[in-house]
Amino acid sequence: MSFRIHLLALPNTQTTRAYSLDGFCQVTIRFARILKSLGYHVTLYASEENEAPCDELVTVITKEEQQTLLNATSPGPTPYQYAYIEEWSPIWQLANARMVKEIRKRKQPGDFICSIGGSSQKPVSDAIPDLMFVEYSIGYNGSFSPYRVFESHVWRHATYAAQQIPDGRFYDTVIPTPFDAGEFQFRERPEPFALYVGRLVPRKGLSIACQSAKLAGIPLKIIGHGDVSLVTHGAEYLGAVDADTRNDYMARASVLLCPTIYVEPFGSIAVEAQMCGTPVISTDFGGFVETIEHGKTGWRCNYLGEFVRALRSVGPLDRRYIWQRATSLYSLEAVAPQYDQYFKRLATRWGKGWDTVD
Repeated sequence: MSFRIHLLALPNTQTTRAYSLDGFCQVTIRFARILKSLGYHVTLYASEENEAPCDELVTVITKEEQQTLLNATSPGPTPYQYAYIEEWSPIWQLANARMVKEIRKRKQPGDFICSIGGSSQKPVSDAIPDLMFVEYSIGYNGSFSPYRVFESHVWRHATYAAQQIPDGRFYDTVIPTPFDAGEFQFRERPEPFALYVGRLVPRKGLSIACQSAKLAGIPLKIIGHGDVSLVTHGAEYLGAVDADTRNDYMARASVLLCPTIYVEPFGSIAVEAQMCGTPVISTDFGGFVETIEHGKTGWRCNYLGEFVRALRSVGPLDRRYIWQRATSLYSLEAVAPQYDQYFKRLATRWGKGWDTVD
């Protein structure tokens, strides 16, 4: 069974791998690959440069408009710039209005609209109520649709609690973030250093990474963007490198540190490291409780001493097992059938309730 998908990209990036630091952008590209692998018809509403496979690319914001609006509201280094993910932001208002106009030209009964923008793209849903609006990879606040795909069970239930949703919802599901296994290299024998990859902000647990590596006597290399002054205790800062360089360091590292302090909706970097066979040390909450098999693919820790002991205990972990498990759970090929099943389930519900038996 084939479906027609109107896929909404975010207006602050080009849908290319050059924007590797924007996780939402990269998920959009990989999701498009899954949809096309399933034989779906995909119309992508995005900017001008694109590497996401689709049947039609509809430009809803030009590079020039994008640059002007981003510089006006959130100046930052090209090619990675944040946009306020709010519908009132001028860049969203412009893109949303054009998306509505272009979808109306192309829509057919039974089409789906797919978004990863949360409430910032709710105006598109409100303007086209006759199509199912699917939030296909929720790892953010502000989800709203009757049809939601969460990145983890943890985040599904955290969202229900935050939004005071007292009962389960039959049209929601959990499908993990997919990754292209071909982008990662498995290494049986790593080099003797730990690695941190992520934003250089306190809530990502950067100080925990620096302190625990120092106490464990293990060199720590750091990749990311943000406040470089947070890199302490002799850790080596490598900069905000491109995706290929980052993946090379992940494959070579003996362990990846992900000591995020807040409840991580999923924690993509932990899975990406495991797809190289590299074990991960994290906190013991958020998406990590689903992606890290404690004592087999890494360790989930609760205080500084546990982080230090975990760093000293990664040597015996089976990197081949780590790689095989991650690939079997999170590769594009593993995740695609879950999306196919979900869309087929939704397609049977057009104009019907949950309690029909056909």
